Amino acid sequence: ITMRKEAAHALERMFQAAKEEGGYTLIAVSGFRSYGQQSAIFERKVKNVGKEKAMLLVAPPGASEHQLGLAMDLGTPQNQKLNEAFGDTEAGEWVRTNCHRFGFIIRYKDEWTDITGYADEPWHVRYVGVEHATRIYEMDIPLEYYIDTLRTVQYDNILNE
Repeated sequence: ITMRKEAAHALERMFQAAKEEGGYTLIAVSGFRSYGQQSAIFERKVKNVGKEKAMLLVAPPGASEHQLGLAMDLGTPQNQKLNEAFGDTEAGEWVRTNCHRFGFIIRYKDEWTDITGYADEPWHVRYVGVEHATRIYEMDIPLEYYIDTLRTVQYDNILNE
């Protein structure tokens, strides 16, 4: 299971901290995916649940954060299946409240589905760097809103110069 080097090192630090601080063993379940791998996953989901529901659960090929090498799906040795129950576990709660310290955000929350286009995925973390992750965590907003905020600030700064 691979991801970009900077993100992988941050993930290793997060896994170590989870173990040291809470006694939680986190595991990487799914990281980088090629276009072909993502296509196969998406098509399998479409076949199983239909295209409309599949679009809420799996990104189509070319649109998955996993293809960037910046996303990782997490689990525990006891639960390696990707399901919403991860967010209700002590390990999942630790990830939610601490992942920003290592540069990760919980990318998809239930209350953001209308914005992100994806259902709740408490196991899916996305690397954005510590500074941005901390701001996103403190603001409790989806990445889309955060990027819009940065664009607005940058545009306002240009206009004020």
